[in-house]
Amino acid sequence: MKNDHLPGEPRLELEDNGISEYLRSEFMTGILDDLSPYLWLVATQNSAHVSSLTYQVVRGRNIIITENPGLHLVWIYDKVFIKPMPKYLLSHAFWQFYLIDPNSTIPAHQREGIKKAALGFMRSYAYLIRHKSDFNLATNDDHRLLPKKIKHSAFIKFILHFKDIPDESVSSRYKFGELRLSRLNFWVTIFLGHFTYHNVHGYYSAYFARFFGPLLFIFALLSVLLSAMQVALAVGQPLNDGSWVVFAYTCRGFATSSIVGVALATAFLLSMFIFRSSRETIFALKDLHRKHRLRMTGSSP
Repeated sequence: MKNDHLPGEPRLELEDNGISEYLRSEFMTGILDDLSPYLWLVATQNSAHVSSLTYQVVRGRNIIITENPGLHLVWIYDKVFIKPMPKYLLSHAFWQFYLIDPNSTIPAHQREGIKKAALGFMRSYAYLIRHKSDFNLATNDDHRLLPKKIKHSAFIKFILHFKDIPDESVSSRYKFGELRLSRLNFWVTIFLGHFTYHNVHGYYSAYFARFFGPLLFIFALLSVLLSAMQVALAVGQPLNDGSWVVFAYTCRGFATSSIVGVALATAFLLSMFIFRSSRETIFALKDLHRKHRLRMTGSSP
């Protein structure tokens, strides 16, 4: 390294004593690593389950730049968070000097964790950028996921070396691909006791707005039920008096049908939710069992 600072990071000198802590903050994903035994409930148990950049766009997702390694490849609704690749990761000297050389200034126990996280991060880019169109997205000024002045052919030759890195060589988080933020927020509360993993709502109005739709739906159902019940009760007197008999029977039948219809619609929606949740859980359990069996037998997935 000819420069006296980390490539692309002029504030950090090569001999800076804080290089270890800096790299840890850049790549380590402590909470996700702690949650990794349960990440099969969050995502497909496949590290290659990462959509390319162009496919992210096809799926209607906006690419959001983040410097938080814990948000890299995390998605919610129409957004996917991606951490840009630092320039120094393209330097062989960086890998050799800091993460491979046993005489590195980074302590061995910290160096191994940083290296695994960095390798997982680099491997994710082998999936994110698969075609020239992906490369173009990564290098345009709207995203700038890759450093400037890098050629497509040179980058592909470089990144392909990371694609075949086994799961044993990366941190626990990168044994999985994309992660759904809504599930992370739920399961991190159950297993780690955190209030949330990441809150995307900066204002109370935005936070509570997501509940308006379901609440309006529930109120509409209750309104139909109450109206139908009132009609059913109100037609009792005309039936007893014998006047407007046909109309009263029609009203009572319509009211009863409305109640039954609301009940069936609610039961259908609940059953669909239970079915989809159960199917995903069963698939995850089967995949977990399959991977465990393969590990026991020493076979490859």
